[in-house]
Amino acid sequence: MSAADGRVDPVRVVLGSVAALSRALTVEQRRPFEGRVLTGSQLSALFFLARTPSGLTPGRLAELLTVSAGAVTQLVDALRADGHIDIRVNPADARSRIIVLSRASRDEVEHFEGATTERLRPKFAALTPAELTTLADLMNRVTMETKE
Repeated sequence: MSAADGRVDPVRVVLGSVAALSRALTVEQRRPFEGRVLTGSQLSALFFLARTPSGLTPGRLAELLTVSAGAVTQLVDALRADGHIDIRVNPADARSRIIVLSRASRDEVEHFEGATTERLRPKFAALTPAELTTLADLMNRVTMETKE
């Protein structure tokens, strides 16, 4: 991205806004799962899995978290040991695995998201429902997009 394409300043504004929202989320991140301490990467993994009920391959999860395959293996092992996730055979390729949220974690993520949404809802009060939908679509496009 060159400065000449007009994207540098808007990207900086977006990054600053995301950082501010991230700080607001961090306040709650360690408390949602029956008082168990979760790292930022673990919490992010659970949210990505919640958004993908069919599950994610370890490689795709590593991509979304921008971590190495080794790091995602450690993360998955810890989440599995705590009962947050289940590992299944990939129906599209029996040689690979799919990571899914456990039923208990799905309920906990939904509860945490609901409470966090209510707490942060005032920050979005200046947006119309249509603008908020557009923002959500754009953020999903930026964060869930496959690397090129």
